Amino acid sequence: MEPWLVVKRDQSFPDPSAMTDEKKFYHAAVSASMFKKVITEILMFVKQQEETLKALNKKKYGKEDTQFKIGQ
Repeated sequence: MEPWLVVKRDQSFPDPSAMTDEKKFYHAAVSASMFKKVITEILMFVKQQEETLKALNKKKYGKEDTQFKIGQ
């Protein structure tokens, strides 16, 4: 799903020459901008969850980095 989201996020804004109504163009541009922001937030959330899962798996199997733990 990530590659599809990245492609959707990187798509350009609507072409103003293709639209005759200024309000429709602004609506399309605002909608595209909102979707880009939402997609970026989803991708960041998924990446954060992946990092959390990796850290929890390391902790579960005793492979976490203990070099900087307080009291050790």
